[in-house]
Formats: sequence, structure tokens, C-alpha cells
Amino acid sequence: MTTEQPQTDVTECVERTREIISAAAALLADGGLAVPLDWDLNTSDSALNSARCALAERLADEQERASAAQATALMLKSVAVQVDVKDALLQRRVDVATGTREAVSALRNAPSASALAERAPVEVRRIGFRRALFSRIEEGTWLARSGFAIDDPEFGGALVEIGRTHPRRLNGPLLESEMVRRGVPIVISDPQTNPRVHTEFIKFSGTTSYVAAPVLAWGEPVAMIHADRDGDSEVDEFDRCILGTYAEGLGLAIERAQLMERLQAVRQATSDYVAGVRAIADDFTADVVDTAALNLESVDDPVHPRMLIDDRGDRLTLREWDVLRNLASGKTNAQIATGLFVTEGTVKSHVKHILRKLGATNRTEAVARYHRMISSTGAHAG
Repeated sequence: MTTEQPQTDVTECVERTREIISAAAALLADGGLAVPLDWDLNTSDSALNSARCALAERLADEQERASAAQATALMLKSVAVQVDVKDALLQRRVDVATGTREAVSALRNAPSASALAERAPVEVRRIGFRRALFSRIEEGTWLARSGFAIDDPEFGGALVEIGRTHPRRLNGPLLESEMVRRGVPIVISDPQTNPRVHTEFIKFSGTTSYVAAPVLAWGEPVAMIHADRDGDSEVDEFDRCILGTYAEGLGLAIERAQLMERLQAVRQATSDYVAGVRAIADDFTADVVDTAALNLESVDDPVHPRMLIDDRGDRLTLREWDVLRNLASGKTNAQIATGLFVTEGTVKSHVKHILRKLGATNRTEAVARYHRMISSTGAHAG
């Protein structure tokens, strides 16, 4: 969803505002009535207020009755246009509020905290901003992490590089230092002349106003988010509040991502532990079975697997014989594990022992030796 007012509606409102301001300035001979030079609805709203006040003063002047009709007509037009401007501003705020919810919802889908850091500046496009910077706070230092600009794919990377080249401590006169300390978002309307800004960022971006908000996770400031409109219009108090809301959601998303990563780590550790226990249990069971089988072997059976000996005299256990026989039949480790009711890891362990005892370097050599042993005893495979 886009949170920007349809350009045709904005253009129409601003054009009508310009017409009224120009007419009022001509009627009142008032050079102080400035015609809006940009396409900002807030500027239009302010200009219409000024024009209406000036027209009201003219109507109150009894000596200016001749122009009263024109002033009245212009005032009525200004009110009508301002209603449309207010509607457009209200719709923008509704869209931005909806966009904020969608942006925070999108952050929940980030698979990790690292991916979340990459998405954080991108999602601000949903709330009407065109450029954004996400920064980490590490040991009180401002470290740029990721950036985004709607119309300039290179802007974000360049901004981050500037931040990495010029890190700032958040314990000095920087406006962001106070912002982080107080835990509240800020709006900066004079960055080009304010001595308390990050000068390298301001010089590169050319921003004329921006908003910023601290990002808190587990009650501590861990990051910051900055945003502006790329010169299209100035940011205001509403933008400050809405970015603050987004930052709150971002902080919760960071907490969630960290919990998910920890949960995954615990699951993996548990899985590894269980697999290890199963392997030990399987080996123990195999050893018990092999030991018990010693009393059941028939010394008169010339082809019994316990009689199969390699050149170095290392005997294969019954379980190793079962594994070797399955290898010779072409089964995979997984198939052997299923057939013998053990884990695949246990099969791999048996294969390793078989290769060592038979002096084979790989499975193929082990199978070949198996067939030679069978042939030498006159037994049949399987």
C-alpha cells in the first residue's frame, strides 16, 4: 500500500492555493503573501491561513468597501480550497497510520536480526518517507548499518559508508545524544545550519529537515532510525510521532528475532544432544548383542561371520558383519540404519570401524574384501 496522496489531488490543491494567494496578494498589494513554491500540503494550508487573515482585515476596514466584494469572494474560495487541503492531509494521516501497521507487520517476517536490520529502512516507504537510515548503537557509538532511498539505489550504501567512516559517540552535543538519553523521537527543521547535527550525513544527503527516533529492545537503546522526504516536502510533528510509533514496533521485532534465534539454537543443541545419546545407546546395544552372541557361536560352522578375519587378524563384530553384508548388497547408510533399527550416525561409525579392520580406504574396497573372504571360506553372500 502507498501512503502518498495521489499526485493529481495534491497538484490540484496546490494549484488552486497558488491562484488564490496570487489573487489575494494582487488585491491587497501585500508582498508578504508568499505563493507556495513546492507541492507540500502543509505549506498550502499555512498560506491559505495567512491569506484568509489578510482578507478578513481588509473586510474590517471601512475605507476599503470598494474591494469588499472581491475580498469576500476570495475568502470563500480560500475556505473551500482549505477544506480540500485539510481532507488531503487527513487522508494522508490515515494512510500513514495504516502503512505503519503494515510496515511493522512486514518486519515480523524477517528470519533473523540481521535480516531485520536490512529491512528496517526499507519499510519506512510505507509510512510516506522516501529516504531512511538504520543505525546500531554499540557501547555508546552511532554506527550506520543500512540505508534506503526510493529513487536512488546507491544512496543507502553510500550513506552507510559515510557513517562507518565517521562514527559518532552519543555522549556529546549531538541532537541524537539527547534523543537517545530521553528515549523520544525528534524532528530537525534546520539541519543545514544546526551545529549539533552529524555534518557529514547532512552534507551528503542535502536534507532540509528530518525526523529520527531511538529503537529500544529489552528496555535499552540498541538502534536509531532516521528518515526524510528527499526535498519533496518538510517533515513535521506528525512525522515525528509516526516514526516514533514505527521505532517502537521495530524494537519489538528485534526482541522477537533475537528470541527466535535463541530458540533455534536451543533446538539445534537439543537435537545434537539427543542424536549423540542415541548413537551411544545404539553402540552400547550392539556391544551387548555381540558379547552375548559369543556364547551362541558354533565352532563347527566354517562360514560363521565371527570366523572372517582380515590380513591383520582384526575380527568383525556381528553388527559390523551385518553392516558389511548390507553394504555388499548396495544399500545406503540410511537404508541400513532403517533395517537394523539404529541411527544413520551409528551406521557411519560401524562403516568406519569396518574400513579400519579390513584395511580398506573406501566402501568399494571393503565390499571387494568381503567377497574375497566369502570366497575363501566357501560361503555365499547374504
